[in-house]
Order: sequence, then structure tokens, then C-alpha cells
Amino acid sequence: MPDDLCVSMEIPPDTAFACPAAGAAQTLAKRSGFGQRESFRFQLTVEEFCLCLIGLVQAKEPLRVAMTGKRYLLRSEFTFRAAELSLGGLNITAHALGRGDGEPSRDLGLLLAGNAADRFHLEHQGGERFRIVAEVDRRYPELTPIAAPEGICPPYRLELHADAARLCQAAALAASAYPPWQCPGSFHTPEQFADLVADGQVACVCALDAAGQTVGLLTWNPCSSQALYFSGPFVFTPAEMRPDVARLLLDGFLEAVARERYAIVLGFRATGDLLPGYFEPLGSLQACAATGCDRQPVVFRHLREDAGLAVWCSPRIENFLRETYERLAMPRDILPVEAPAGRPRRESLLGTAFDRCRDLAELRPFLDGQDMAANLAAHVAAIREKGIHRILYYMDLARSWEAALADDLLQSGFSPKVVLPHGGQGDMVVWQHDQDS
Repeated sequence: MPDDLCVSMEIPPDTAFACPAAGAAQTLAKRSGFGQRESFRFQLTVEEFCLCLIGLVQAKEPLRVAMTGKRYLLRSEFTFRAAELSLGGLNITAHALGRGDGEPSRDLGLLLAGNAADRFHLEHQGGERFRIVAEVDRRYPELTPIAAPEGICPPYRLELHADAARLCQAAALAASAYPPWQCPGSFHTPEQFADLVADGQVACVCALDAAGQTVGLLTWNPCSSQALYFSGPFVFTPAEMRPDVARLLLDGFLEAVARERYAIVLGFRATGDLLPGYFEPLGSLQACAATGCDRQPVVFRHLREDAGLAVWCSPRIENFLRETYERLAMPRDILPVEAPAGRPRRESLLGTAFDRCRDLAELRPFLDGQDMAANLAAHVAAIREKGIHRILYYMDLARSWEAALADDLLQSGFSPKVVLPHGGQGDMVVWQHDQDS
């Protein structure tokens, strides 16, 4: 985006260069208009990741650092080569794991780096090449609930390029009218939602009545190179008017995405205003795990013909996959993969994202290790201690090592629930932790 600020550098494997990198991070944050708290967290993130990774990169290989200041977050990317990468200290459970006599203490720098960032992602780029992306969010005002518009009068029309004020109002209306699990997290900080739309990270259509009042909203964003996630439709009218507004939103959405490159649309947060005939069911998840009060439907719609894929599969979930693909009439070549007999890395690494408003934690595997089953169990315990009930895990079937982790997941109390076609590099299996495990 034109208003992004970017800084990039290559630093040698020398800890003396971590300080100037941190100084550049601080300057970037200030020039991007972030407050003191976010600036300090970003500076700490960059400095600690540099210090830790400098000790892991191959001798004489540079550490490449790229920093970006967007209107809604600060991002740092670290690209490097490492022969034996072990980053267990980045797990959310690392602070709670003790060491035996004679074992070295956990790397404090990894703890600081992981805690300073709001999220991080590790990408294995092949061979000994890796990339870590860490982000710090801007702080936004929390949602102020607002009442639905009154005196609504048709005809309705679509607004494809709503301004920031309209977007903030629409997000606040949706968050005030629908349960949290049906709303994107950014709806609870409406200014963030408006910034995401302005940056092109999220797209949406708004519905207006004849007087220009906001009566509906539907949003979407990419989840992979082939698939989109959508949320909605969110409708703010009396019951008798809702189908007309929902139809306008759905038709406008499908018309907009039909011109794009994506093959499929997926929905985790379809509301009760979704009209029959627009989407097909993939399955469901438990939406309110504390009480078991709701089922969360997962739906899809093809935008292009599905030409088929090859997917990796553990024997432990082969029946589940075959039955799913047969029900969906999707051609798939299922490639068997066994649980690893030996794992060279001692410590595994899991990425964890929290959304307290939606009572949700999401886990993704970054590095396999000998402790994977124990690490999964420890993550579940740590998440439960935070008062979060719904725990999802995402397995990409394009990666054989991820598919091979089925035994560890079953042992840790997870069950496969839904397949998301093209949801990742390949198809994605969504697992959910069972409450009584």
C-alpha cells in the first residue's frame, strides 16, 4: 500500500548488529504513528529475534530483516539458513516447562520475543531456509454497542466502496446483533476493521436502504491462493425484510469474487440469514464449547471446477477423509503416510492464536519434534487455564509431515471434524479438542 513504510537490511551473524536493527524498528514504529507501548513491543520483538537467530544461523550467512509499518500493525520478517533449528522456547508453554538437573535453562530471548509479538509464523522454505514473520498490532478503541437502524424503507442497494465511517458503523452493528463466534475478531474494534478494508486485507459489501441507512454487511478475505473465507450475511432489519437484504448481499458478493482467481469460497461464520441454495455444507464444529449450546456450520461453494488434488493421509483418518471426499464428490488421490519412526528434533513448535471474544484458540504446527504429543497436551492445558474452551487445530494435507501427526492429535484428545478444500497449500483438516478428553 502507498502509505506503508518499509525498512530492510542484511546483518552478519554478530550480536552487535541487533541494536541498530532494534533502533530501526523503533524509528519505523514512530514514523508509522504507533504509540509508545506498541513501539517498545516492536523494538523488543526485533531485537530479541535478532539476538536469538544470530546464534542459530549458519556461519558467515547473513540474517535478512525486513520491517513494515502498516496502518493497523507492525511486521518484521527474518529470513535465514539454519542446519538444526530448534525453537521450542517460542511455545506458549515454554515458561511453564521445567528443566531437569544439569539441563540448560530455557532461552530467555525466545520467551521475550514470543511474548512481545501478538503473533508469529514460521515458514520452512525448503532445505535449510526458514522465514519467521512476527507482528505487533495497533491498539484500537473497543466496541461501543449501537442500536439497529429504525424506519427502514426499501428499495435496497449495494455500497461496494464504503468509507471508513460506514465500515465502522456496519462492524459495530454486526457485533451488537450477532453472537461473537459468528463475527470476525476485527468487528469488536471497528476502526481496525475499516483499516483492514482500506489496506486490501479484507473486502466487503454493505447494503443501504432508500434513505442511506446501513442495513447489511458481508465480508471476505483470502485464506490461501485458491480459497476465500466469508463471514455473514449480517442483516440489521426487521424479520420480514431480512431475506431481501441477505439476497442482495450474497449476489453482490458472488458477483465480485467471480471475477477473481479463487476456486472456492469457504464459510466458518455463516449466519442464520444465509439463504438456502447459495452454499453446500462441509460439516460443523462446536460453536459454544462451554455449554455445548450451538453447532457452527461450515459451508462452501465452488467458483471453478475442482480438478482434483493429491493429499497425504495417515491411516488413522483415512476412513474420515474417504467418506468426506465421497460425500462432497471431490476427486482426490490419497497418499499414505505413516507416523514418523524417529524425529531428529527434540522440541516441536506450535503457533497459537487467541480470540477471547469468540472463546477460541487456534493451533498450527510449525516444527515437528519428539515431544509433539506432550506439547499438544501442554498447549491444551495452558489454553484451558486462560478460560478458553474452543480449541481448533489446522492440518495441511499438502505437507506429509503434518499429515503424519494424526496419532499425536488423537492421543492428545483432538478429533477430525471438517475438511476445507484448498484451505491451505492443499486441503486442510480442522480438528477440534474434545471437552471430555
